Amino acid sequence: MSIAVEDRRERRCDVLVVGAGAAGLFAALAARGALDPDAGEGLPTGHAPDVVLLNNEARLGLKILVSGGGRCNLTNVQVDEKDYESDAPRAVKGLLRGFPAAAVRTFFRARGCPTYTEPMGKVFPQSDSAADVLGTLLGAVEAAGIPLIAPAEVTRLDPPILAGERWLVRLGDGSQWQPQCVVIATGGKSLPKTGSRGFGLQELERLGHRITAPLPALTPLLLRRDGPLAGLSGLTVPAVLTLAPRGMKPEQLAGTRFRSLARAAGGLLVTHKGATGPAPFDVSGACGRAQLAGEDVVLYADFWSLVVDDGPWLPYRDRDKQPGAALTPLLVPRPPTREAFEHQIRGLFEQRERILGTVLATRLPRSLVEALLHAARIDSNYKVKQLDDRDRARLYLALTQVDLGLAGTEGYTKAEVTSGGVPLGELDRRTLESKLLPGLYCCGEVVNVTGRLGGFNFQWAWSSGYAAGIAVAKARLES
Repeated sequence: MSIAVEDRRERRCDVLVVGAGAAGLFAALAARGALDPDAGEGLPTGHAPDVVLLNNEARLGLKILVSGGGRCNLTNVQVDEKDYESDAPRAVKGLLRGFPAAAVRTFFRARGCPTYTEPMGKVFPQSDSAADVLGTLLGAVEAAGIPLIAPAEVTRLDPPILAGERWLVRLGDGSQWQPQCVVIATGGKSLPKTGSRGFGLQELERLGHRITAPLPALTPLLLRRDGPLAGLSGLTVPAVLTLAPRGMKPEQLAGTRFRSLARAAGGLLVTHKGATGPAPFDVSGACGRAQLAGEDVVLYADFWSLVVDDGPWLPYRDRDKQPGAALTPLLVPRPPTREAFEHQIRGLFEQRERILGTVLATRLPRSLVEALLHAARIDSNYKVKQLDDRDRARLYLALTQVDLGLAGTEGYTKAEVTSGGVPLGELDRRTLESKLLPGLYCCGEVVNVTGRLGGFNFQWAWSSGYAAGIAVAKARLES
């Protein structure tokens, strides 16, 4: 989709939105006053600003189309600031309130794209088609009369020299735009095949902003080939993953005072290279950041806490298909203490004449049991009664604190988002306008806000795009 505009080498508009992904499309709609009045704070009465959208790729909405396996997990039923990593959680909280998840569902439903909810709150279009999500957004843009020009690769942003002057936005074909305000919605570096190459991050740094180092997040993990999960490719199992500094004692990891570098609880799929799925995705950003900083860290897996009868995973434990998201942060359990583990396993170990591997396989996949016991140097053919205290101590660690042998992440190629970006502390916490460069607004993935798996990053795109769009519109109407 490309809406023609007058062919001039220097073009003018009130608002230029650079990037037509989820955040950019919503920013343009908000700036134009095209969002439902009951979906959030409306524009002041008056003439809607002249808004133009630029996209570097000829094909539009590629990240939307590939998200959620082509289904597009467009938000979550319950969203709050605890679902995000950021330098300013309180600012995230306020921005999410401006255009909450309920408003997102209202927006799509009102335009003929109803939604449904999966377990753990993931929201999808009823058609299970990401193309319908993109079509709804592009249809709204066209109905609002917003020119969308693609391909249009921006190469440089130059701020006004004097008050009252316009921005100068240069394109690769030699043409220029002169807007009063610019909204940067260029995304990060994740899934570069969709057009995310980090241009906005580079420009913001060149213009004087401090950029939190961008890193791939929500990406598969790489594990050592000699790790405990080697040879189990294809296995799916729930797990609690904990990233911690090397050298932590078992009682410290299980203690209430210990704050992990990252922790997530959910499904884990073993791959030929390592592990993927909700739990690995949710810790992947922290894993990459720790390794980039040269920190000596260990990724521990607790395969026990989500299979106990009174655990937080009980509602999902016996489902044929495991939920495609991890537990909310408040529900993620710590590894049990040795005492708690002995209490939890007591019922199974009352079967003293039974084979250890067989007993444990009533709760965990047999292949995983064999691999974990082998790594812990415990004979799976022992009878339960043959285990001495040393064996039981090793069993405790094998099931609740096993070192997975973290080797890295698969990087941007498979990452769903980019962590890092321009700190919220350098932007107005309500409008997302740059504190350094008046008239420059940022939204979406270019900002240092990263959500966990489950629709939270799309929600940030909608909420931040809305905030920037409404703010820039008000700024233009009041000038």
